[in-house]
Amino acid sequence: MTLNRHRQRLQSVVEGVYDRFLELIIYPSVWVALALASLGIYAQTALGLTNDWQPILLIFFTALIPYNLDRIFDSYIQKIPDDKAQLFFRQPFVLILLFGAIAGAAFLLYSAPQGVRYVSLAGIFPLLYGAPVFPSKRSEWHWYRLKDIPGSKAWIVGLIITYAVVALPLAYGGVGLDANAVLITLFLFVFIVTNSHIFDIRDLESDRQKGVVTLPILIDVSGTKWLLSAMNLSVMLVPLFLRHSEIAFHLEIILATAVNILYVALVNTNTPRWVYNILIESCLFIPFLYQWAIAS
Repeated sequence: MTLNRHRQRLQSVVEGVYDRFLELIIYPSVWVALALASLGIYAQTALGLTNDWQPILLIFFTALIPYNLDRIFDSYIQKIPDDKAQLFFRQPFVLILLFGAIAGAAFLLYSAPQGVRYVSLAGIFPLLYGAPVFPSKRSEWHWYRLKDIPGSKAWIVGLIITYAVVALPLAYGGVGLDANAVLITLFLFVFIVTNSHIFDIRDLESDRQKGVVTLPILIDVSGTKWLLSAMNLSVMLVPLFLRHSEIAFHLEIILATAVNILYVALVNTNTPRWVYNILIESCLFIPFLYQWAIAS
């Protein structure tokens, strides 16, 4: 009996810690914002730029804004399958975090070089992504969002994030695109857009019920997996073809895309949400962790 009570108590503690982790880190997208900031650090290093905390912090704040804004809209427009998350995004705490992120991003943009401000004008698209801003009338008036464009949801997310994690470090460094930057951009786009499409597999039923036509709905889950695997395989082979060229060889591209191919093959609509929320989002840290490991 004593052993059973200890086991139950330990289970209760673990569940309590996990719930707090969800509420403080996962639900408000702090985890994914940190992951995207780590991709900014990776891009800085891979592109040979000076270490600068400002673009990294700006990436972090600008990631928090659209993710939380989108989930707040979803909690009223498209019910979130996770009841705890649904309740969370109707709490005042989320609005405090959202306005704090907006204030932080505004301060950084105010003190940033003019070129950074021009580059940051594209930030309007993440704000519009989940907002009902396009009116249409068939039998009755209905407001549409950017992500309601059939099949576009994860592509838009991947494009916006890739732009941020590459363009902001380049703008702060006052550097333009070169062949190496194009390779890094291609890798990051496929790396990020794969992660985004996988979450559309998780949200398949929710999107279908609301009429949001994502890639897994358009070409089925198996078709999505084949497409993502082919994209990642193509990107993984690029560094091998360029190994003896003047462009830097990036082993982390091969490693990160191999991980992408692995989880694309393993996940499905029945995969527990915690696997998506923690393990798959954590895969976004891989390029940064690789750099940190070889630099240590």
